[in-house]
Amino acid sequence: MNVREVQDTDIITLSDFLPAGIPNTTPEFWLRRFDLWWTSNPAYTPQIPRGWVLEHENAIVGFIGNIPVKFLVLGEVKIAVASSGWYVDPSVRGISSLRLFNEFMKQKNAAIYLFKAEDEPLMEIIRKYKFEEHILPRFQKEYVYIVDKKKIDFIGLKFLLSGHTPKLSELPELYKRIGMLFFGYLYQKPLLKRGVVPGEAYTSSLCTSCDDAFIRMGKPVPDPCDVTLSRDTETLNWLYFPPARFMKRVVIQCHRSHDMALAGYMVFDIARKKPSGPGSMILMELCIGDNDPRVLASLLSCALETGKQHNAALLAVWADSQETDAFFKSTFSLKRTVHEYRYIKFSDAPAMRSGKDNHGRVCMSLIYPPE
Repeated sequence: MNVREVQDTDIITLSDFLPAGIPNTTPEFWLRRFDLWWTSNPAYTPQIPRGWVLEHENAIVGFIGNIPVKFLVLGEVKIAVASSGWYVDPSVRGISSLRLFNEFMKQKNAAIYLFKAEDEPLMEIIRKYKFEEHILPRFQKEYVYIVDKKKIDFIGLKFLLSGHTPKLSELPELYKRIGMLFFGYLYQKPLLKRGVVPGEAYTSSLCTSCDDAFIRMGKPVPDPCDVTLSRDTETLNWLYFPPARFMKRVVIQCHRSHDMALAGYMVFDIARKKPSGPGSMILMELCIGDNDPRVLASLLSCALETGKQHNAALLAVWADSQETDAFFKSTFSLKRTVHEYRYIKFSDAPAMRSGKDNHGRVCMSLIYPPE
């Protein structure tokens, strides 16, 4: 079997090959996804591989995609890469799958490798390659609001199980959630009304693009992060408003009423198993000027209405500061412990080692290159 880089002539073949192994996708979906990964990606250049294919008797039997994204490393723009669409036909799995990942890890133009994994086989791989583990969100707490109480079956599974069967060590947390869900279902506190009335300080609405105000809003002073996502307008627009995703992404912005200056924003993913089924509206990124609770209240009210419009049964948020955490604690009846993992590895290539040995503080985000 042969491993080689993806070529122009492979695009159509790959779009036909991948739906066989990755459920709920179509050839049209993959064509849009490839366009997003490479054609419309501001970090992509022809020097960066689009991915690798595994061939057997002149037929493609495996693939791993390569998605570049700009990162700042000690103030210098570097290219980070994330793998996606990793699939190998079951008849040739084993060492062949690792050959694809080895090619991903050997590429020469990447300074940083990004990965996220939950199942144990993939965990073994990232431990082998010595990725650094980063647990999100910062306070390890997720605050949940029931948007539609009629979706009780969906709510119970999503809030109690978080998408997986609990381990024995997780049973105390499960019992705690059962009691909390029962109490919250009966006595949930109402969120504030949507928007603001005339004369109030802030108003929130859906957003369709980012400008320089988002960049200024998202840069702490002084900046505590030595390694982080590059917050330029091209990168943020690519991440916040991708057209081809498994989950719908919405961005809610809040402006000061008297001068329409940006005061904060939240980025949500609406996750659902079926296009027509209920979903969860999950916070992926937030940025609040001065941690103003009035900004949070305005954004949450708009988020609640957006969730109702998109058939979301649950609204889930987390905090990035002590002030925000205190506000959520006083506003939400339901909360649960959460652990989302992101992994990072710095390149060993001599030309890419800037910041490798002493890279300072790494700030990872739930926002991830579009998979």
